Order: sequence, then structure tokens, then C-alpha cells
Amino acid sequence: MFKTLFAGLLVCLLVSNAFGQQNTQSSNSQYTYQKGVQEQNSAQSQTQQQPDYQRHWSFGGWFSMSFWNGGTDLLIAPKAYYHVSPKFLTGFGVTYIYSDSNDDVFSYHSNSIGGSIMVGARPVPMLQLSAEYEGLNTTRSGAFPDTYWNNALYLGASFVSGVVSFGVRYDVLYDSGTSAFGSPWTPFIGFYF
Repeated sequence: MFKTLFAGLLVCLLVSNAFGQQNTQSSNSQYTYQKGVQEQNSAQSQTQQQPDYQRHWSFGGWFSMSFWNGGTDLLIAPKAYYHVSPKFLTGFGVTYIYSDSNDDVFSYHSNSIGGSIMVGARPVPMLQLSAEYEGLNTTRSGAFPDTYWNNALYLGASFVSGVVSFGVRYDVLYDSGTSAFGSPWTPFIGFYF
């Protein structure tokens, strides 16, 4: 299991490094610009030189770990976003959740994997409202073994600052018996490249 987990994490890191390139300026004197008009022209030329996918696509996602006495939860959710306009975006993602608990009363192990699609709107640059559908196939072993699909429809709001967003989302299809989370409310922190 840890080999699969390590391989998944490695793939996420490689993908984020390949697509998460940022524009940097060299410290070489030929790339140093004076303030004012030359700096503005430089920014415009960098924007024009960006490949089309960099102007419209951004990549990111979520990563979460929690540990407690005898238990572990791990969530990896890389996502890709297409910016239709400055105020509207859509995207898709893959989600993997590993959960394990070994205590005297209740023992279980579960793997959930699935995908998601989302739409988002930014009425103002720092606020994002979103709707996301996520389908997860969960295999659980232990005291109550089972395999089932869990569907979630999240409505959320987040504060966006640079490459980081944080907010809360609510699962309107929440079912306490099959949901991957203990509550329909899920706080999150996301990163974009």
C-alpha cells in the first residue's frame, strides 16, 4: 500500500513541477530593467511570450494528512483548472483518500479513489464561489467490509490570495453512512500554479 501511495505522491510532485513553472527573471544585467515604462513593456512582452496553455490553465489541488492514536488519514487531490475568463473557471481532478484505524474497539482500512468536475466564479478577485461534483469508489475492510460509490455535490466559498485559497464547502448530498468525511462541512486550503 505504501508503494502505491509513494508512487502517487511522486507522480503528483512530477506533474506539479512540470506544469507549475513560474516566470522568473535572471539576475544577469542584460535582463535587468529600469523602472517605469521599460518595466511595463517587459511585463507585456512576458505575457505575450507565454504559451497559450499557461494563460488559460492552472494546476494545483489539495493535500491533507491527519494522525491520531492508532489512525491515519491521507488525502491527495491534484486538480487542473481552465480559466474561461478572469471571472469564470472550470476544471477537473482526481481524488485519493487512504484511511486506517487500529484500536481495541474498532479496526478498519479504506481506500477511496475517484474524480471530480467543478465550476467556479470570482465576482471579485479575492472571492471564489464554486460547485463541485465528486464521485468516489470506496473499498473498506475490517469490522464492516464493503465496496460502494459515494457521490458528493459541494457548494463552496473561498478567499483567494495569490497562489493560495482557503475556504469552506458544504456537501448537499451528504450521507453519514458512506461519506468520506465526518461532516457535510469541509474546510480546505488549496494551491494553484
